Amino acid sequence: MRLRGFLVGLIAAATMLVAPPLSAPPMSAAAPAPPLSGLTDAVAGRLVLADAVAASKWASGAAIDDPAREQVVLDTVSQLAVDRNLDPAYVRNVFRDQIEASKTVQRGLFALWELPGQAAPPATPDLGPVRAAINEFNVAIVDELAASRNVVTTLRCPPELAVSNARSAAGAGFDPLHVAALAQAGASVCAVSTGSS
Repeated sequence: MRLRGFLVGLIAAATMLVAPPLSAPPMSAAAPAPPLSGLTDAVAGRLVLADAVAASKWASGAAIDDPAREQVVLDTVSQLAVDRNLDPAYVRNVFRDQIEASKTVQRGLFALWELPGQAAPPATPDLGPVRAAINEFNVAIVDELAASRNVVTTLRCPPELAVSNARSAAGAGFDPLHVAALAQAGASVCAVSTGSS
């Protein structure tokens, strides 16, 4: 557990160090994307949706934790893992991190909106379209884990993940809360083995 915490901290610190300033010009189209950029772009896209989820929950008074919905997500991605010859336990761990990262964003936004002079953005009570988009990102994340198995099972993974996180965070215009959540979401990505046993 301490090693996992160390890796999360290392990836978060590296992300902060190598992320270009938000005012920097966009990367050249000719520059090759880092190997895990498809994965981190999908994770970042999923995290962006946490803002809409937070606004909806704030407006409705719903709890941030939703164990029933979380179980549906974990069961679904476990089946997606089996379909792609990935270890379902590995994919479940990755998605537990996705869920916790989303809740980190939601809690951070709730804390912000509680401050004097701050207000939550307008929200729609219907989370159906947002959840449909989250489901699409879930499939994309599992697909990217399958496509990246030759990276995530090696010692190249932590530095590659840090570089890809930085690129995705900059591309999404993430603030420190979302940068930290992006690092949290990738805590279980680097693994010794992802193949089905």
